[in-house]
Amino acid sequence: MQENQAGKSSHRPGLWLMVVGGLLAVGFAIYAVLAAPDSTSGPLWIVVGWGALVFLYGLYRMIRGRSSIDHRAGGTDANGM
Repeated sequence: MQENQAGKSSHRPGLWLMVVGGLLAVGFAIYAVLAAPDSTSGPLWIVVGWGALVFLYGLYRMIRGRSSIDHRAGGTDANGM
């Protein structure tokens, strides 16, 4: 019987991080630019920066690929792989 390990799937890690981070960064950047006359647009740039960081980490994970953190047992790498 074969065990379905996280390393066997064909999708790339980081794809959803890139999608969510990109949407957050672009969406809040547009909203912050539109709300620029108000003094409340300052905290929105924090969310834009956070979204950009999430996007960049997702891009890193896409390029780097899978690691021992992606093991089904929570990164313990119980089988020594």
